[in-house]
Amino acid sequence: MVLWIEKNQCTGCASCANICPVNAIEMQSDSNGFEYPVIDKNVCIHCKACEQTCLKRMSKENGNHTIPKTYAAWSREEDIRFHSTSGGAFSELAKVILQKDGVVIGAEYEKENLVRHIVIKHTNELKKIRQSKYIQSSMGYVFREIKNYLNSGKSVVFCGCPCQVSGLYTYLEKEYSNLVTIDFICRGVNSPKAYKAWLSEIEKNMGSKVVKVWFKYKKEGWKKSPRCTRIDFENGESLVFEQKDNLFMEGYLSYNLYMRPCCGECQFKGIPRRADITLADFWGLEKKLDDDKGASMILLNNRRGEELFEQAKPQMKVFERNFDEIFKGNTYFDKSVKISDKSLDFLRELDTKPFSKVLKKYTYIPIYKKIRKKLKNFFADKLIIFTLL
Repeated sequence: MVLWIEKNQCTGCASCANICPVNAIEMQSDSNGFEYPVIDKNVCIHCKACEQTCLKRMSKENGNHTIPKTYAAWSREEDIRFHSTSGGAFSELAKVILQKDGVVIGAEYEKENLVRHIVIKHTNELKKIRQSKYIQSSMGYVFREIKNYLNSGKSVVFCGCPCQVSGLYTYLEKEYSNLVTIDFICRGVNSPKAYKAWLSEIEKNMGSKVVKVWFKYKKEGWKKSPRCTRIDFENGESLVFEQKDNLFMEGYLSYNLYMRPCCGECQFKGIPRRADITLADFWGLEKKLDDDKGASMILLNNRRGEELFEQAKPQMKVFERNFDEIFKGNTYFDKSVKISDKSLDFLRELDTKPFSKVLKKYTYIPIYKKIRKKLKNFFADKLIIFTLL
């Protein structure tokens, strides 16, 4: 239920629920697993704070750089680097604030291995919010906690999707010098419903509960990690799913089957960014710098981001790069993914069928289409050679 915008424009950032002065809004999951605001009409006072906050989040007029300062970097601590999705830059940036008695907000796995945003206060808690999660994070009322910390004078770092960063800014309604925001290059968030269906089938096959999900597991190196996921079970066993056996990532990366509808027309792409710092994997890094252990791409979008980076810099190996390099391996920096037109049917069928069976149905390609594609590619290659001759 969204009254002031189309449902397919709602990002689930929860800024509306956080700003409601009478707590009339609750974020609830729809039939596809995505959270949307639901208003209790008996409590609502029709102040329209929710509507105004939501509509303001689209603005990009913030004075940030249109050409960010660009770096490749990784943590000097090998353990941090291995347990991070890319090079561990986020951990090093966060440590600066935590060591000054500040707080850091990021996404952690909670019960049932779902994801929510939490506040951490100590460096030994960083492991909770490290690594990519690949499903929609529940924001709860964390924006209210952030505002309280900011008003008390605490230094705060918030890390989230670009839409979540924008939602936080519009909720706060004013600039805070003690806040640093970090976003990342987002391909799109996936349905918790699809994720739970995938894990449920694995648990049934293993006869044990899943206790940890480790996306982008670097067992075979960083470059293979996007399609490598490790899952740990309550009985002490572990499984590593790679390539096409990694069904959840296959449905996400190859077929775009269960992303949030707004991700197909994301309003938070490109530059200028809303966040002070943008992070990502630095795919396509030149070979002499790529040891296959993970490299973070760091974009410094304004002076505030630059100041935090300078403080964290001694704890990282840092290489200044040209901004144009990022597009080689980060296609979705400035454009949205095309969500499958089969997405809603796929999610609906999960109500009655196991994940693997539904995925097989919606990713099946008839043999004649495979042959046609191979022939098309074959003759295209021949044409290129002929043209060159």
